[in-house]
Amino acid sequence: MDRLRGKVSVITGAASGIGRASAHAFTREGSRVVLADINREDNEALGTELAGLGAEVLAVHVDVTDEKSIAAAFAAAAELGPLGVLFNCAGGSTSSDGPVTELSVGVIEHTFRLDVQSAMLCSRAAVPLMTHGGSIVNMTSFAAFRGTVRIHAYAAAKGAIDALTRAMAGTYARDGIRVNAIAPGVALSDRARRRITESNVAADLTFRWDDYPFAMGEPEDIANVALFLASDESRMVTGHTLMADGGLTSY
Repeated sequence: MDRLRGKVSVITGAASGIGRASAHAFTREGSRVVLADINREDNEALGTELAGLGAEVLAVHVDVTDEKSIAAAFAAAAELGPLGVLFNCAGGSTSSDGPVTELSVGVIEHTFRLDVQSAMLCSRAAVPLMTHGGSIVNMTSFAAFRGTVRIHAYAAAKGAIDALTRAMAGTYARDGIRVNAIAPGVALSDRARRRITESNVAADLTFRWDDYPFAMGEPEDIANVALFLASDESRMVTGHTLMADGGLTSY
């Protein structure tokens, strides 16, 4: 229960889904956690819940597409001590996504701001605070690696995260900072359930789900992967995208 003991962690998108599950996992393993989310009410409720369980947490309101908002959030995180972990969990897609021939410029720009720019800006703020080394965990997706996916803005953005992960790993290794990414299959957060209902991301794929019995899971399944990459158990792993996709990109 001490895999993150003594580490300060920032989790973006902490108020729901994978971020929320990760906040529970990280605090359970001894981390002091900064909960960063745009949903102030749910984020503060999570902070109260975790504090009631004995965790040391700080809930901060942040818009991960806004540079000033990010700077304020990480300034608050710095008050807890050197940063050990950044989990860039915030992101997502929109039901307006689709093939490039059907995409508006607005959807493209929104998707890249939310999924790519946010990770870059948060990492830029985090690296100077990792004075004793650390671990950055990014979120990509199986959608970046499977050509049958027809949500092109999201696929392209998540492909950029894969490239960014390798580039950052090579740049900051000498600073003792590891950088990895997770490519989930379908983690059944509330948002994912809504998207499936909308017949977009998951339902619009050309394969039989019966062939991939491990491809659909719960937010806690991905939180456990994030916990591994955040902890010193993965100290020899960097520049890697871990496919937690139940084989979707393997066969």
